[in-house]
Amino acid sequence: MLQHPCILFRRGGFPERWDAAVITNADITLYNHKYNKNTRLDDWQRTVIRGVHFYEDNKVSAGDKGLYSAKFCKIRIPEDVECDREYIPEDEYFAAVDVSQYWTLQEGDIVVRGVCNIEIEKPADLKSLHVKYYKINSWADNRFGGQPHWRIGGE
Repeated sequence: MLQHPCILFRRGGFPERWDAAVITNADITLYNHKYNKNTRLDDWQRTVIRGVHFYEDNKVSAGDKGLYSAKFCKIRIPEDVECDREYIPEDEYFAAVDVSQYWTLQEGDIVVRGVCNIEIEKPADLKSLHVKYYKINSWADNRFGGQPHWRIGGE
C-alpha cells in the first residue's frame, strides 16, 4: 500500500499550537458524471487523485431475517492534492462545455480505491469487471482552518 507522510508544522510561531496536514494513505480514481443531452445518458470522466486519506468501514446489523452488512468509505482529499485536473464546484462543472481539465464532487459520482485505468460508460462496467467501487452519497468542502480538505462519504 502506498504510504504518504504526515507533515506537522508550527502555526503562527506559537510552539503550543501545531497544525497537521491530512494523513494520506491511498490514491483514488474518481468518476464524475455529467448528463449528455445528445445521448440522453451520463458521460463519465475518470480522474486519478494521488495522496488522499481513505478509510473503509464495515457495518453489520441484526434484523428479522439475519445479519446485514454494508461497506462504507470516508475519504479526505487535501486541498493541495496531486492531480492533473483542477477542482471546480458542482454548478460550474455542469455549466462548463468542456470538463476535460476539471473535476468536481457531486452525489452519485463513483470512487475506486487506487489507480483504475478503466474508462466507463456506466458504473455497471466496473461491476462487471469485479472492481470494488463506492457511490458518493455525501461530501463537504472543508477548505478552511488548519487542515483544508474535501470530505467524501460513500457506500
